Amino acid sequence: MFYTKSSTKNSNNIIISFFKGLVVSIIVSFLLIILLACSLKWFSLDEKYINPLNLVIKTISVFIGACIAVKGENKGLLKGVCFGLLYILLAFVTFSLLSNSFDMDKSFIFDILFSCIAGGLVGIIKVNNR
Repeated sequence: MFYTKSSTKNSNNIIISFFKGLVVSIIVSFLLIILLACSLKWFSLDEKYINPLNLVIKTISVFIGACIAVKGENKGLLKGVCFGLLYILLAFVTFSLLSNSFDMDKSFIFDILFSCIAGGLVGIIKVNNR
């Protein structure tokens, strides 16, 4: 198959927009986790709220990052799902490195599914709102 200059440029744009979206989503995750940690300390919230709030943080991060990453007029679902998967894998590695613990449990599979669904929804919405 022949690659034209525009197809190479288009794939570079996708990579750059995904990279920007991932960086923004990880920064949003950091900021929201710091806010959650402060809230837990200041307001003495029960620990049972940590997992649901972590899911909310991941969802917000995927939505914001996917809004930046998903561009173009087609394949919004695929791009969004790919972004959600890349985000959750990058977040897992990043936060595992920070905590010195690479523990994968059954909630990680749920995180993958939820992030892919959230990214896919954003992709569908972005492509159809043109």
